[in-house]
Amino acid sequence: MMRLLLVDDEPVILEDLSLFLSGLPDVERVYTAGSGQEAAELLAQFPVDIVVTDIRMPGMSGLELCEHVIQNHADNVLCILLSGYAEFEYAQQALKNGAAAYLLKPVKKDELLQTIRRTWESLQQKREAAESGRKAQETLRSHLLQLKASLLRDLLKGKKLPLKTLEEETGKLGIPFAAEEDVAVVMLRIENSFLEYDERSISLFEYAIVNIAEEVFQKHFEVWACKDDNHYLTMLLKIKAPSAEDSAARKLLEQLIPELQHFVTFYLHGKISVITSGFEPFPHGVAELYQHALVTLRRLSGSEEGHFIRLWDQPSQMPLRPLQRLYEPPVLLQLLETGRWQDACERLDYIFGELNGNGMDTAEYISEVFYALSNAYTRIVHMNGLQLADVTEEPVVPANAAAFRTVKQLRDWSLHTLQRIKDRVLAGSTENRGSFVLQIHQYIERHLAEDVTLQAISEQLHLHPAYISAMYKQETGENLSEYIYRYRMEKAAYLLRNSKAKIYEIAAGVGYQYTPYFTKLFKGYFGSSPQEYRAMSGRE
Repeated sequence: MMRLLLVDDEPVILEDLSLFLSGLPDVERVYTAGSGQEAAELLAQFPVDIVVTDIRMPGMSGLELCEHVIQNHADNVLCILLSGYAEFEYAQQALKNGAAAYLLKPVKKDELLQTIRRTWESLQQKREAAESGRKAQETLRSHLLQLKASLLRDLLKGKKLPLKTLEEETGKLGIPFAAEEDVAVVMLRIENSFLEYDERSISLFEYAIVNIAEEVFQKHFEVWACKDDNHYLTMLLKIKAPSAEDSAARKLLEQLIPELQHFVTFYLHGKISVITSGFEPFPHGVAELYQHALVTLRRLSGSEEGHFIRLWDQPSQMPLRPLQRLYEPPVLLQLLETGRWQDACERLDYIFGELNGNGMDTAEYISEVFYALSNAYTRIVHMNGLQLADVTEEPVVPANAAAFRTVKQLRDWSLHTLQRIKDRVLAGSTENRGSFVLQIHQYIERHLAEDVTLQAISEQLHLHPAYISAMYKQETGENLSEYIYRYRMEKAAYLLRNSKAKIYEIAAGVGYQYTPYFTKLFKGYFGSSPQEYRAMSGRE
């Protein structure tokens, strides 16, 4: 519906036209003004679609009011000019000044109404065209940003492009980076309160952080940004002063990055850690700089926040400590295979307890745990004749470990998925099946140092050895003797990696009193002797 503003210095005409137009069904509101100046003030206060104004008025004339509308409300308001003079130059001047129509007074009401409605249709078309143009610009800008980010991700991952091709791509996308210019890689990890939101909200925060970074760096650096495959915001920076030395560029980064961290905390109420490399020629040094920054960031504890790390003054990396609880027998898959759901749940708590302690809540460790758990989950689902889609409506296993930014996110997913698998597996099996295998595995674990035999197990379960052997093979697809051998070897390997016990003590602990025989079996299973295995694991 239309909103009209009538402007005339003759009150009688103004009131007559207002009464006529106010009663029309397609008119929402009619404002009136006795002068051009009053009309300009009303336009600043209220939304108006069409101004119908007399030309001859004291003070601001109708032509001047039309110019004012063009200058201040061109996208939203059109003017219709009325005049009691039939001079052609008035009509010329009115149309030249952007008026939508020009009518002679005394104006016929039907003619005025038709003109207003034609003008309203023209205004709607103008607005639709403007909105369409705005959306097209937004789409083009969005596509450009995506294309720029995609090209940068390719370069970070080491994709080789002929220099001519790269120059053509950067030229088409308006990226001001040329071959052999020195660039630095800056990586950002969002932290604490940011991670309490869902992924869509986090993406909005990341967009805002990149905007802040561009504002902070733009005086001295060209900025090219993307989000890499590991969910880290990654930027290439090129100093604008072509003669600047590497040391001067590094000094600028040391000044500006703390400023970036401050603004992110001040405006967005969250923290970021930042790693910056030194400068290397573009594009040859980009992938190497990125890998160095990525490795450093992935080793950074998630519980430590707000870091600023300069790669050029970092000491050599110390070796990572191996995870222990993830691989301690019986491993999660063995618990799942025998339906020991409560033990599996407790094992997850045990594993994540290690991750949350001693600064092990890093992306590197999260990745290791994720792949181990996802493999176990996939294996147990397939063993029960199911597919992942049978267990849950959405994919059980995310595409990669980068889906988890924190230990808590991985823990929540692990426990939730375990419960879904348990519910689905139990719905398609009987209690006796899990109980039978469970009792056997528990007996083996408790008596591993002893002579675990089929006869001993049969006496424990009060079942015939042949029946036990056949049922175990039917339920697990593996011979019982093979399982005992495999479990002993894996337990021995774990003790070699994670204890200082003597070889003969480990051999006895897993049921072999004659150490040379244990050594022979171990080498046959792992391809190396116990001493060699321990040396390779760094225990000697």
